[in-house]
Amino acid sequence: MITEKNILSDSYRRPDTGILFLRLFIGGIVLMHNVGKLQTYNEIIDSYPAMLFGSSAVTFTVFSVCETMFAVMIMCGFQVRFAAFVMALGMFLSLFADGSDGTGASATLQFVYMGIYIFFVLAGGGKYSFDYYMSGANKVSY
Repeated sequence: MITEKNILSDSYRRPDTGILFLRLFIGGIVLMHNVGKLQTYNEIIDSYPAMLFGSSAVTFTVFSVCETMFAVMIMCGFQVRFAAFVMALGMFLSLFADGSDGTGASATLQFVYMGIYIFFVLAGGGKYSFDYYMSGANKVSY
């Protein structure tokens, strides 16, 4: 019989399942975003600045590879806090990199991404992650 006490217990809330869903969801969105960037490579390559290490093509490649790598790390639950921190920092810096005032539709989307990444910095990967199993927290002591 389901009572109010059972519904409010941890077994019904399933926060780790929610963290897993959000990790897979945001990682999938970032991966699809990077596939879209690769498909429109010729149109967007000039929008990337030439950094210290090379031309705009090199900057685009480095940023895309890093975004993809961190998205996969978040999806797998490996070093989630580190990957999310770097992604949140990247979103924060990209808000003001083009000289805009941080308003508009693209800025709103960047704030949403940044908020999700900050959530992962605070919450970690949850129970269904490599970090959880590597920490030894899943071992039962008798």
